[in-house]
Amino acid sequence: MAIRPPFASAPVQFGGMPVGTVSAYAGPIESGPGQGPASLEALGWMLCDGRALEAALYPELFAVLGHLYGGAGGTFTIPDYRGAFLRGVDHGSGRDPDISARTPAPNGTGDGIGSTQGSALQDHRHDYDATTQPAGGEPGAAPGGVVVQAMQTTGGPVPPPATGQSLGTSQHETRPANIAVNYIIRYTHGFGSPTGIA
Repeated sequence: MAIRPPFASAPVQFGGMPVGTVSAYAGPIESGPGQGPASLEALGWMLCDGRALEAALYPELFAVLGHLYGGAGGTFTIPDYRGAFLRGVDHGSGRDPDISARTPAPNGTGDGIGSTQGSALQDHRHDYDATTQPAGGEPGAAPGGVVVQAMQTTGGPVPPPATGQSLGTSQHETRPANIAVNYIIRYTHGFGSPTGIA
């Protein structure tokens, strides 16, 4: 008896991944032979870039998203994950201590799917050592005076706070080490783009 491969009589459904599944895609999404949005969409996926779609052309995805991310009537918007980190919905776990300050998706709730948070830096402190200046010490410092020495911070050594300067201690954002990927969303169970691109 011959063993029949899975999905032999039906289109491959990528392990039954449901429409609306978001995945990290390691390939580029650029125009070119055999790659880019056209070939990706021919496989049932599209880039999460916030575009507006017609519900009549993408009924399966519209059934999942509705107008959660925007749109109205026969048009809906997909999520825009470009340049963003994704975080699981808290669902009462208590791991998101600022859940009450989240901004809801256009038609969502503050603590639900699609809600966003801005950048933040957890409360912390910087320690400084105060020592007595010995005779003949640093130029401009009186013997016996107090010298404040800065400790290492995220941006390197900083000037003493006594100078009245602003203490810059970081880059443009707080972030973990990361690698860029393209987030893509499954829009159909089958193959073929509704726009006829193959």
